[in-house]
Amino acid sequence: MNNDWYAVYDVLRSVYCDNSYSNLAINEALKEHKVSSQGFVRVMSKGVIRDTILLDYNIDRLAKNGIKGIKKRNLIILRMGVYAMAKMDSVPNYAAVNEAVTLAENISPSVKGFINGMLRTFEREGAILLVPDSDDILESFSYKYSFPYHLVRFISKQYGEGKIEEIIKGLYDIPELNIRVNSLICNREDLKKCLSTRDIKVRDNPFSRNGIIIENGSIVNIPEFRSGMFTVQSTSSLRSVEMLSPKSGDKVLDICAAPGGKTTAMAELMNNTGEIFACDIHEHRVKLINELSKRLGISCIKTKVMDATLYDKSLSERFDKVLADVPCSGLGVIAGKPELKLHVNLNELPDLYEIQYSILKNAFMYLKPGGELVYSTCTINKRENEQIVSRLCNSFENSSIVEYNSILPYNKQVGFYYCKISKCNNL
Repeated sequence: MNNDWYAVYDVLRSVYCDNSYSNLAINEALKEHKVSSQGFVRVMSKGVIRDTILLDYNIDRLAKNGIKGIKKRNLIILRMGVYAMAKMDSVPNYAAVNEAVTLAENISPSVKGFINGMLRTFEREGAILLVPDSDDILESFSYKYSFPYHLVRFISKQYGEGKIEEIIKGLYDIPELNIRVNSLICNREDLKKCLSTRDIKVRDNPFSRNGIIIENGSIVNIPEFRSGMFTVQSTSSLRSVEMLSPKSGDKVLDICAAPGGKTTAMAELMNNTGEIFACDIHEHRVKLINELSKRLGISCIKTKVMDATLYDKSLSERFDKVLADVPCSGLGVIAGKPELKLHVNLNELPDLYEIQYSILKNAFMYLKPGGELVYSTCTINKRENEQIVSRLCNSFENSSIVEYNSILPYNKQVGFYYCKISKCNNL
């Protein structure tokens, strides 16, 4: 049996049945299975998740009794087969059918005939994913970009029908891969030269002086990565840290720091001087900050397990700069984490808003008079962004918005929001 296909199946089962995050599920599957192509496993896994809604529409119309009667494990195999035939040029149709049937023989032998019949029918139709006709423009976009209808409607209410297709398309298209140069070790030109010797095609990121866009080639576990010359970080995320602009010698709080990408970016901007107090609610995630700091050769970061929603009087007005990158719905990064669109429950968002505000309020109280704070999220939901900041400013007369940026997921960028807030010295 093809281990690559089995690994993809395990990834999808974890995502669909256990609500796992795709990146974690992929890493676990790659440890478990001896695959011939990690790239194939990553591309196929993410692709099937990304196109789930459209795949299911087509499976439903092909199945004699519809999709409801198909067990989850069999539905996963069908999604894989249909996706490979429709979207993966590297997999011939006959190979996709054979691999899916072989997978079924090992996982659910009694349905291999059913799997074979469904995929053969799809092949006879031209192996094309059909999009249903609809008079509802939002429903059309939902199927076209395989995006849950309730989320399309939710975003449309905030941004209008004139922008909705561009936003949803941006959340469908695979974002650019950006890496951050570790300025403590090397500069951008030196790293680009190293990468070029490994046939990795790169270009300067125009939005960040320490960013490099990877256009082609694999950076997985190469020597430059292991030695700490760079780390992966989205352009939007890096821009939020550069807006805060911590300086050498500053005392900085990163109140929701794990896994440490923004924390270490700040340390590099500070030339590894001063002090960064990095906190997270989970001990295993605090360990991720320490591991990343060690790989990048950073020593100015101190970590602590802490619930950011609970006020700690001992931290009152202690910090020159504070970063509050709060837990959020993740609606801006769905392109890279497509499982998020399948898991978001809009009914749970009001509770999330309260968590976000409590963290921001505490972060502001930990800021010294005259200091600056950046509030950031990786969502495009205005209720998690502008409305949370507005609530803070209405509650604290000594708060003032310095600048902000709401990045919509256009041009292969992830959706992101960040706002710099200052604390007045005197009222």
